[in-house]
Amino acid sequence: MAPKEAGDVQESVREVMRSFPQGVTVVTAKAKGSLWGVTVSSFTVASLDPPLVLISVMKRQATSEALSAASGFTVNLLAEDQAYVSDRFAGKTALKDRFEGIRYRLDGTSSPVIEGAIGYIDCTKWREYDGGDHLLILGQVIKARKVSPKPPLVYYLRKYTGLVTPEAEESSVDLVL
Repeated sequence: MAPKEAGDVQESVREVMRSFPQGVTVVTAKAKGSLWGVTVSSFTVASLDPPLVLISVMKRQATSEALSAASGFTVNLLAEDQAYVSDRFAGKTALKDRFEGIRYRLDGTSSPVIEGAIGYIDCTKWREYDGGDHLLILGQVIKARKVSPKPPLVYYLRKYTGLVTPEAEESSVDLVL
């Protein structure tokens, strides 16, 4: 594929994905004697047996090297009132310590669990793969907890938004693996 065509495809992918609402997470870890965290929207459940999640982190971020070195990580699912947390860990706040002013506790893998998140998934690293300009990490879930009934923070059309929650009713379709 010619360079211009590749650039066109990359921009088309960006445009299409901006039209797809995504939940916002902050992935945290303890590595190299420090706490690390990065905002990640590329996150999904990859398997239930064994229980695995997949995260995708840009390689050019310093956090990707730390996540690669870490033995485990925690995926914090942000609540709709935590856009400031997402911005902080996306690097929009120029702070040496991204955890400054953020309330958290350490859990099973010693990775930070951010207070106020709707839930978290604590993982040990299972596998790691080269994903082009991203690092793909599979984590084996050792603990998953929903801790708040708040709606999730959603990213759509390059902006944060929330959800209009449906009335509680039974669904006959389970779309999660």
